[in-house]
Parts: sequence; structure tokens; C-alpha cells
Amino acid sequence: MSLTLKNLFSNKNLNIVVGAISILVMLWVVMYAIPGLFVSLFDTLLGNMILLGIVLLSFMKSKMMGIALTAIFIIMYQFSHLSH
Repeated sequence: MSLTLKNLFSNKNLNIVVGAISILVMLWVVMYAIPGLFVSLFDTLLGNMILLGIVLLSFMKSKMMGIALTAIFIIMYQFSHLSH
């Protein structure tokens, strides 16, 4: 099955695409509006424990969700340390 724009934006995948774009826009707005939040979240022990707890709890519910959240947190960590 080839990945084309017609297949990507089909009715079957429309909710997934809209959800992914919404999450990306929301993350961009939060990172633009409150950059100190990410610095404090990733640089403090309590922030790291909260992130680890979120990942572990989501991994217990669904392995794919845990892996996806881990990837998102790693990307957010890299973005938060661009200004350092």
C-alpha cells in the first residue's frame, strides 16, 4: 500500500491527521507562550519524576501510548534545551 495524500486524508485517517495536527499546534502555542514551563519541567527533579510517572502510567494502560509519550517527551526535551 503506497502512502499518498489521497490515502493519508481519507475518511478513515481523517481523525488521526486532525488529532496529530491539533497536538502539534497546541504544543507549539504552549512552548511559545510559556517557555519557562518546559525548562522547569525538564530541569527539576520533581518535573522529571512527574514526566516519568506519566510515561509509566500510560505504558501500563497501553504500550503504544507509553512509547509515543516517551518520544514526545524526548522531542520536547530537545526543544526546551535549544536556548541553553
